[in-house]
Amino acid sequence: MPHSSLNLESLLEECAKSGLRRTSALRACLKVLLSSDQPLTLQEIGASPDLEVECDPATVYRLVTRLEERRIVRRIGFHSRAAHYCLRESAHQDYLICRECGAVEVLDIACPVEHLEKQIASESGFRDLDHELEFYGQCLTCQG
Repeated sequence: MPHSSLNLESLLEECAKSGLRRTSALRACLKVLLSSDQPLTLQEIGASPDLEVECDPATVYRLVTRLEERRIVRRIGFHSRAAHYCLRESAHQDYLICRECGAVEVLDIACPVEHLEKQIASESGFRDLDHELEFYGQCLTCQG
């Protein structure tokens, strides 16, 4: 299911506030990420039928890197395999990652450490605290 709590205009506004220009390529990449229910690789973003403008791989890479630096998207997965990217949500998601093929799946359960995050924020005084929870294993496809 696509991201219901986010919309293209609010994302473009957030991008503009962080110093990114509102280009057609930025709009197209955000639209692809909004329409996806799973994290996507750079190649999947660039090849998506939802990408309304032609973007070469270098443009997609630069845009997604800038979005990650500004905490608009998050990077998921192994550093030695193709990374996957998704929009950051107000309610974060946790992931299952296959050690063999690098497939990424959204873990559809309540986060088991949200209460711990709140406690740490309260006790440490840190603000804007978040976390990433990724579980690594072997997917059904790789099991045979």
